[in-house]
Amino acid sequence: MHRMLAHSLLAAMLAAAGIACGGEEAKVQDAGDDGSDAGAAFEVGGVDIAGGDALDGAANTDSVAAADDAPGADAVAPFDAGCKPDCKAKVCGPDGCGSVCGFCATGDFCAKDGSKCAPFCKPLCDGKACGDNGCGGDCGDCGAGKVCGVDGLCHLEACEGSCSGKVCGDDGCGKLCGTCASGDVCSSSGLCKPSPCKGIPAEGKCDGDILSGCSGEGLSATKTTTDCSAQLPMGTKHCAWDPLTSKHACVQKPACAPSCNKADGAPKECGDDGCGGSCKSCLEGWACEVDICKVKAGGTCGGTFNQKTGACEGDTWLLCSAGKVVAVDCKSAGKKCTWTGTAYGCK
Repeated sequence: MHRMLAHSLLAAMLAAAGIACGGEEAKVQDAGDDGSDAGAAFEVGGVDIAGGDALDGAANTDSVAAADDAPGADAVAPFDAGCKPDCKAKVCGPDGCGSVCGFCATGDFCAKDGSKCAPFCKPLCDGKACGDNGCGGDCGDCGAGKVCGVDGLCHLEACEGSCSGKVCGDDGCGKLCGTCASGDVCSSSGLCKPSPCKGIPAEGKCDGDILSGCSGEGLSATKTTTDCSAQLPMGTKHCAWDPLTSKHACVQKPACAPSCNKADGAPKECGDDGCGGSCKSCLEGWACEVDICKVKAGGTCGGTFNQKTGACEGDTWLLCSAGKVVAVDCKSAGKKCTWTGTAYGCK
């Protein structure tokens, strides 16, 4: 009963649609030979609409209207198979077709025009009405009849300043009287004086795990030092470049990856694994020298020591006896340690 009502209602809707589209009639294709209506389809203006059970839920036209009126429904653009991505002069950001031209490395951000990836930059416009914001933009526009001074403030074009008794700073109209040498700062009286933070770059610097920086500005600035390794939890941080702030800072140490290979890729016989642990241990009584196990007198026989032939260490003859390495001084007997033909010995 519900299905017949739905089909009747849909037939009436399609008939009305046919009139609204210039009078083109809506046609109903024949159902299957088995008498079921599951295969029925409706054609309106050359477009097939599946029939049968798929249309039972379409009888409620209020639901369809509500979906069409849903917020943001028009914001989703239909898929355009013919869209051509535009990544000319772009290394990141959207390509105009729902994808991207590339990704930036961790800690970097994509410029608005997609032309480059750059570290995060915080605009500095406090106390400024115009001029550079430190991130490639500006802090404002002065408008007609005014100019932006070196102090970041707007001044009348007709303003006449003075640099009398000054070697640096502005002239009162946003123009510069002079600059100080590197490491010096301009005082309020327009004279150059050594900076309390002289020798420390604006981005700070690392001396091992000691971070050196500067707090404050001008002559009121003070040097700061921080032992990054002493920050809690102890030993988890070190002094390094922080790409998120574009400064040296105390940052989390990267996870340590133990390695028992030398710089050339050859395996270590012993020694440090680079993370506070150790690689393979030597036999008892042997010594680890430059990541190689060296046999020593009194050590256990075996390993790389040939128990049958023994070995020479200078004029000292090393041989195996009762499972231990024994040293014989050939020089004391007026002989030398050498190869005798079948093994090493004093000769």
